[in-house]
Amino acid sequence: MSASPKDTRPEPAGTHTRYAELASTLVTDIVDGRHVVGSLLPTEHELAQLHGVSRHTVRAALQRLQDLGYISRKKSVGTMVESVNPKASFTQSFGTVEDLVRVAATEVRAIEDVRTVTLDRAAARHLQAPVKSEWLVFSGTRVAAKKGGMPVAWAEIYVDTAFSRISQAIRDNPDVLVSALIERECGQSIAEIRQVVTGMLIEEPRASKLGVPANSAGLRLIRHYKGAGGRILEITDTIYPADRVSVAFQLRRTQG
Repeated sequence: MSASPKDTRPEPAGTHTRYAELASTLVTDIVDGRHVVGSLLPTEHELAQLHGVSRHTVRAALQRLQDLGYISRKKSVGTMVESVNPKASFTQSFGTVEDLVRVAATEVRAIEDVRTVTLDRAAARHLQAPVKSEWLVFSGTRVAAKKGGMPVAWAEIYVDTAFSRISQAIRDNPDVLVSALIERECGQSIAEIRQVVTGMLIEEPRASKLGVPANSAGLRLIRHYKGAGGRILEITDTIYPADRVSVAFQLRRTQG
């Protein structure tokens, strides 16, 4: 990093877009081998001059690369390229609903599409839900809140159309469990959560959205959120690249 005096100028309008563009350019340079693993990137000052941006923009772009695992930054050393293909691994350990709340706070929804569907036989069999049941479906990535918004998984959230009035609340609260919103806004109580984990191959276009090769290995987690009478109030169908998640369960022996 440059040892020149700290730049204290206010950040110009539109810097957010420029830093994202610069981050993308630097990632491309790393992946294409223009900056090899173990080498130092140019200083902040040099990058600012090279790309015609402010030091603030450079710092923001480098922070994003560091959050994603491409680089490390050390005082008196500089900015070093650490990887051309950084991995993000997350462990999900479930014993209580509070564990799901923790995951929701770290894997934030980024909704791209909302639609209403009626399940045909194939979809009902896949989701293990009633044929011809109607759902409001929210589709999009789950992103790592503390890793620069890196996509962690692709999720489709099925909400009983009886609760369609919470659609905006789901959009406005991306870090809150949808089941919690159903309880809070609709007066429903989640009595049981059932989860099924299966292996799969991630096909396009989901592979591109998750930044993995087409037909690479993945894990699919399907969860049913049920009310007191056993009615399914919500279904989540979440796909993780295999190297980005592990799922742990805790079993206890009952006495007597």
